[in-house]
Amino acid sequence: MKPVWNVVAALAVATASAEVPDLALRAIPVGDVRLLDSPFHDAQNRDLDYILTLEPDRLLSGMRAAARLEPKAALYGGWEKNGSGIVGHYLSACAWMYAATGDKRVKEKMDYIVSEMAAYQKNRGDGGLYASPWEADRWYAALGRGELRLSNVVPWYVGHKTLAGVRDAWLTGGNQQAKEVLLRYADWCVQITSKLTDQQWADLTSKEFGAPNEVFADLYAETGKPEYLALAKRFRKEPMVAALAENNFSVLNGKHANTEIPLFVGYERIYEATGEERWHKAAANFWDAVITKQTFSFGGNSIWEAFINPGEYDKKLADICGPETCNTYNMLKLTRQLHELRPQARYADYMERALYNHIITSLGPAPDNGFAYYTPTRPGHYKRYSQPFDAFWCCVGSGMENHGRYGSYIYSASEDRLWVNLFMPSQMRWKEKDIEIRQTTAFPEDGIISLAVKAGKSVDFTLSIRCPGWVDATKVKLRVNGKSLDVKAEAGSYLDVKRIWQSGDVLQAYFPPEPRMEKSAGGGYASFYHGPILLAAPLGDVGLVKQDFYADGSEPFIQLGRKEMDQSKVPSLPIGASVRMLEKGKGRKLGYTLKTTQGGQALVPFYQIGLERYSVYFPLR
Repeated sequence: MKPVWNVVAALAVATASAEVPDLALRAIPVGDVRLLDSPFHDAQNRDLDYILTLEPDRLLSGMRAAARLEPKAALYGGWEKNGSGIVGHYLSACAWMYAATGDKRVKEKMDYIVSEMAAYQKNRGDGGLYASPWEADRWYAALGRGELRLSNVVPWYVGHKTLAGVRDAWLTGGNQQAKEVLLRYADWCVQITSKLTDQQWADLTSKEFGAPNEVFADLYAETGKPEYLALAKRFRKEPMVAALAENNFSVLNGKHANTEIPLFVGYERIYEATGEERWHKAAANFWDAVITKQTFSFGGNSIWEAFINPGEYDKKLADICGPETCNTYNMLKLTRQLHELRPQARYADYMERALYNHIITSLGPAPDNGFAYYTPTRPGHYKRYSQPFDAFWCCVGSGMENHGRYGSYIYSASEDRLWVNLFMPSQMRWKEKDIEIRQTTAFPEDGIISLAVKAGKSVDFTLSIRCPGWVDATKVKLRVNGKSLDVKAEAGSYLDVKRIWQSGDVLQAYFPPEPRMEKSAGGGYASFYHGPILLAAPLGDVGLVKQDFYADGSEPFIQLGRKEMDQSKVPSLPIGASVRMLEKGKGRKLGYTLKTTQGGQALVPFYQIGLERYSVYFPLR
């Protein structure tokens, strides 16, 4: 078999001549944004409470044993018993949550974990961080000798989580010891892979191995060390990169979705660090393909964790297994990267759809909370959430991170321009201009967004606010200090207001949400929205008990609900259905009534659905 890695030398040469791109804008750091009262603020607080209940010594138990030290506490249950290494996700969650809230309790947990990892590196002496003794003494030991055990390459999947957690503790959480730990760990990664042949790399990357390329690209950007860039490029699926760079989307069909998505986050980071265009072409084309051909009404993608083959969209939609939360977590990361490079409202539109309709809905209702692995699209089905100490699926790890990241999507800035991407009550600080913006809104209940400026002196800049793709542009209004502006709005763009801003100035925007209908890709189902907000039919808990909504890590198919609803009994619509069948209703906020074949059916925002069956898709028949 011809090695697929013979392009590495050419790529290395290209790095020297390519021009590193300047990002058009940068996200305002999450540490400079504070959420105000809203469903997102509530979700952030509930996630914080959960993070604080977890014991670092239990999360570190396997890693400590691998360092030949006596564990201080027993492992948690669920996937943790098998070495899932969720401590990396937990460390990232602590770093993001500390930056988002300033809560010193979560900082103490972050700092403690980093100090423990440093001790493990010192005791073992090689710089590695291992999820279990098996990883350390068998799998990685063999890898260091140039032996690849293909029966299981999950150690790199776990290693990516650990690398990312330590990076986040350093760059987001501000822990300087984490930098030392990360560089030692990264140097070990370079050394442990040094004996692999091109064919072994091709074999390794044919499996799910996480996305270490993302972190090594970050490290190259931070340090300039070429060995980190070389390793970032090694962790790639070359046939996939080559195909997507040429707009060949067929290579995605049937592929395991969350094997691919985080890798494209890494490919885009390689482009940002090197300027080599093929990486960006692949990442941008991949995003387009996933959004236009694979994404469901709430912003998630894939069924049974696999991308959908052409012509199977509606068939897969009716399955009991829905999109995986980890997929959307990673798509949001890629979306923000693409938006920072070449800002477009469509990227922010997707962030809005995914955050309001998937990420916030993946957190279970209080007081039990929990995180959903899958969000079924099947009419009349239901979600299952994790039990707090006996699940620890992958989507528990990304779930812990999600709700501390909200603030990172709301605002971006370039030299003389502030971008307002999302309508979310919040207060932000733009350090470079020494100003603060306070955003107040009842969105999505209404479309009024107020941005109040606080500044020590007058500042000349442009305030760019997103004009969403879902709005009727003829109804958009802008006012500054109560005075109407002449607006030439275009849905799916940004509206610019350039002036010398003074403390006390208020920009008020009006983007009225209206009812909308979207058909599924196969045309056999319809979904309804209030502006960007997906509406769902609450169908009660018939045939279910509370425990059906929760799962630990011991059951087969632990993430799935198996008690199906007869599809002949779910709310349906005639084939010629339109948005005119949706009327403003009573009861829950943002309530509507849908005229279904079976009669009037209440609809509410999907993020208000908890422990009950629901439909977000309505069959047309």
